[in-house]
Amino acid sequence: MSEVLNKPVDLQDLRDRIAHWLPHTVTHDDTVAPIHTPAASDHRAILDTAHITRIVGNLSQRQIRELVDLFTSTVRTELIAGRELLRTVDARALALLMHKIKSSARMVGALHFAGLAERLETAANAGRLDAVSVLFTELEHALGDVETLGEQLSVSASPVINHELPPTLPPESLPYSVLLVDDDVIVRRQTGLLLSAIGVTEILTVASGEAALLEIERAGVIGIDLLITDLKMPGMDGIEFLRRLAQVNYPGDLIIASGVDAQLLHTVADLARSKGLHLRGAVKKPLTRESLTELLTARRQMSHQIIPVLAPEIMGEDLLDGIAGDEFSIMFQPKVDANTLEVIGVEALARWHRNGQMVRPDLFITAAEHLGLIAPLSRVLLAKTLEGANELFTAGFKLVIAFNLSANWLSDLQLPEFIENSLSSSLLMPENLILEITETTLLSDLDVSMDVLTRLRIKGFKLSIDDFGTGYSSMEQLQRIPFGELKIDRSFVQGAGERPAVRAILAASINMARKLNLSTVAEGVETQTDLDLVRGLGCDLVQGWLIAKAMPAAELIDWLKRRSTE
Repeated sequence: MSEVLNKPVDLQDLRDRIAHWLPHTVTHDDTVAPIHTPAASDHRAILDTAHITRIVGNLSQRQIRELVDLFTSTVRTELIAGRELLRTVDARALALLMHKIKSSARMVGALHFAGLAERLETAANAGRLDAVSVLFTELEHALGDVETLGEQLSVSASPVINHELPPTLPPESLPYSVLLVDDDVIVRRQTGLLLSAIGVTEILTVASGEAALLEIERAGVIGIDLLITDLKMPGMDGIEFLRRLAQVNYPGDLIIASGVDAQLLHTVADLARSKGLHLRGAVKKPLTRESLTELLTARRQMSHQIIPVLAPEIMGEDLLDGIAGDEFSIMFQPKVDANTLEVIGVEALARWHRNGQMVRPDLFITAAEHLGLIAPLSRVLLAKTLEGANELFTAGFKLVIAFNLSANWLSDLQLPEFIENSLSSSLLMPENLILEITETTLLSDLDVSMDVLTRLRIKGFKLSIDDFGTGYSSMEQLQRIPFGELKIDRSFVQGAGERPAVRAILAASINMARKLNLSTVAEGVETQTDLDLVRGLGCDLVQGWLIAKAMPAAELIDWLKRRSTE
């Protein structure tokens, strides 16, 4: 008896068993054709060599044979270890091993084998060791199939051409040196071949985060241009490795390539960005030529952010010196109609240039609030905002200007009169100014704040709740304070199309705002996909690098003039 099928018989299992025992058709000439079981669908192929060229690019037949041989020899040893884990009932370790083997199999086109490894991983995670035992035997048979077909591959040096590959990268887009961090030898070899195929000249590979940190230290001032890392690694895992990279101020680019689920991958990407790492992107294994090309040609996800000052703390005298020395300035970022892309307004963004460095706004605004200096700083910033607005109006661009108000300044009962008097010497009317209140700060004295905000609204100023979704009391503030606009934080916009949970929050926020008769602004729109999504959900205005960066008033006027002639 060769096989046993348990009732009820699954048709796909039956097809797989029949395919396993039927003779396989293999080509013998120098052309490497996709090799698979005729009865199996493409995603269950025993050995699809065309899959390798789709991932890596144009390899020689010898390189493909080498990669397949490396896979079969490595996995054969790992299956022996897996048998021992099964004997000792270590389901967790077995699941981790199957996760690694599954990723390796996908890289070499052993897709049927990868599917079985995934089923075994799922069964091990669920503690179903009876099912694990049956699947393990089937997995060993499947590896034998891959070995048989791999031995029949040509070892010719002739290249296998894939005419559907993305175009060659320009030299300026290529990193000079790349450090690849992955505990899987097959992943290291496959990704190394991929990097060589696109023209990278210096490729270092290590199996752990500890070894990677030593290489970064050894590189010194020469540096590593690009680091590609996995997340699930023995010893130092990927999260700890990212933390250590931030601690040593790794200056190069970063790509995360892992087999974890999409939601976790997005969470890790957010974490990397929050640590100030220069993330190119986070992708699911295997890293393909198409995805790598896209990542290397895209703009750094942190490149537009302002470099922080090196000093660990901002003192009160620093802020006062900055005010006295006219070190603060205002940049304007356009806000456009989501559908027509017509420029409707701009947001005034504060900047501080001190001692040759740009200080991040979140640092100096927070420091000013803690040190009790937010009022004098805000007065300076409002004056500079109105100066820039006057330039825009004089040039014929009567746009709505958004100015950020610190919640701490709302404790000043004279604030409505101060803002009204400030406008009297400008070309703006109250309806030309939107006052944005960041939602991440609790209103310390809600009664006083409501008093000030209500009077501002009565005087004709529009109120906007900024960074919605990131604060403490969103619902309460929305129903008690007369806001007219809701700005959705960038964390709920960027990448929302690929993240169901984030998309749901974005859609709910826009829908709620519509029911409350609030206009909506999506912040951080940086890709066409982001724009298409917020458009489709009914957002009114968008703002972000896809439209334009923040600019001084004079540069903005030039940009608006060019845009009006297009």
